[in-house]
Amino acid sequence: MKKSTYENCFSESSLKLSWERVISSVGADAKDYFGIGVFNNNTDRMLSSLSQLLLSDKYQPKRPFKYFEPKKSGTQRTKTVLNIEDALVYQAISNHIAELEYSSLAETNNCVFGSVLNENVSKGVNLLDEEPDNFYFFEFYVEPYNRFINSINETVETGKVTHILETDITGFFDTIPHSTILLELKNRNIDEKILEIFSKCLNIWSGTRDSATFGVGIPQGPAGSFLIANIVLDSLDRLAIKNGLHYYRFMDDIRIYGKSRKELIQCLVAIDRHLKSKSLCLNSEKTLIEPIDEHNSGKEKFLDDYGISIENEEKAEISQEILEQNSTQFGEKDNEFGEINPAEYIPLYINALEDFEEKLKQFYSKNVKKDFWLIETSEMREFLTFSQKWRIIVKILLDEIEYKPNESMIDIWLFGIRAFNWKTNNFVWNLQLYENLSHNYDDIFIVFNEFDDYEWIQYQILSIFKEASYLNLDEQQRLLQSIPKTDSPLVRLGYFKILLETIKTNTRFFQSVAELIKEEKNVYVKNSILNSINRSQLKIPIDTLKNWFL
Repeated sequence: MKKSTYENCFSESSLKLSWERVISSVGADAKDYFGIGVFNNNTDRMLSSLSQLLLSDKYQPKRPFKYFEPKKSGTQRTKTVLNIEDALVYQAISNHIAELEYSSLAETNNCVFGSVLNENVSKGVNLLDEEPDNFYFFEFYVEPYNRFINSINETVETGKVTHILETDITGFFDTIPHSTILLELKNRNIDEKILEIFSKCLNIWSGTRDSATFGVGIPQGPAGSFLIANIVLDSLDRLAIKNGLHYYRFMDDIRIYGKSRKELIQCLVAIDRHLKSKSLCLNSEKTLIEPIDEHNSGKEKFLDDYGISIENEEKAEISQEILEQNSTQFGEKDNEFGEINPAEYIPLYINALEDFEEKLKQFYSKNVKKDFWLIETSEMREFLTFSQKWRIIVKILLDEIEYKPNESMIDIWLFGIRAFNWKTNNFVWNLQLYENLSHNYDDIFIVFNEFDDYEWIQYQILSIFKEASYLNLDEQQRLLQSIPKTDSPLVRLGYFKILLETIKTNTRFFQSVAELIKEEKNVYVKNSILNSINRSQLKIPIDTLKNWFL
């Protein structure tokens, strides 16, 4: 008997593909690692059980963990961590849509550059039988972004355009009406039963930690939300193409180039009317029409294979060698450094590192006493790029030789957190490369306390204390006493992760930490604590664990 579309969408093989995509996705800040660990112990059985729940109409989505992440403007976006079952369901629905709509969405790839689908999505579950496999849902962002920049640069360089329109959509992910999404998908012949369960999920997953927003919003974090966003905006993209506009979109960042202000005002009116028909609004504060000059031409730096800003002509320079992360994560060629004698490239790295450190110190001296809002965008980008390249080189040196990072740079990383707090994780990664920061803990906690209103920043700063053994007893006691006073579950989780490390070396804290774990009300926090215990291989008796978590 032929399976229905709904049965195919949530079959065991479909959920297996979802599993591969969820665990291989690069959004580490939106993963349920505890749930992934549970499923990983017996993946086939867990996927089969989830499939049976879905096919018997017994599946119920759960309210997810949410936290607030800062933007450059000082406002915050809501990030969502779906539990593993819900993440798999969302991915299964997204896989089904992507398989059906890949060819259609690919028609606009000459003007849409954000979250571009990997061509393998069109193969559906057949991809499970292929080797080598490539389960990534989207193209690695660097290539589409460079196409975005290249398209803009080519348009400007023709000399035929004189004005630029820049705009984006107000609270895009938070304001997309579910009715708009469901109508778009219905018009694309997505199965009604799939839409019914998707509608139910969206209502449970929407909103902030404080409350759900029924009928509006999609969760920021899961890959499927970026697909849904592109589908909602697809008709806008096609309208722009139909009218022959120099139109380029990277998610909700829209740029249009024209021959006059009048022409772009007409474009703006048409875009505004079109979006309003979908209950979406342009952000008036970020909407600008200006003559093109050297400051707003849109000409920007390309990214290398690892997401680092580079000038186009520099691609063959040393910046191509000082790369971040493991390229194999994105299906790129393996790093070939293994064939090079370290004696040949280590001096190059050290010279480059000294150069970056000098430039970073110059920036710091120039801006440390300045109002951070007055720092030029171009200077900010350069500082962030040099900070990233510093981290890449130091990682390589730590792996290859006996090396200690320059301690005079610590104040610069703390300055970076203050000046560019929405990029705190980048500076925390740099600080984590130091073996012992015990002499800097007072300074770190001063910065920590400056961001009481920003839980994500505080959580990131707490992750600096990866080696809790360097904390003295007073510092450990201070962390212990902070947990009951902290409203943010994300920050409490940061404290717990540090204190779990203290149990290894200071058993006197065991009972105190145990009581706090037992009293913790947030399910995600408790699950994450248990996951940390498993990863840290703490030898805690099973009866004690049951007392804490059951």
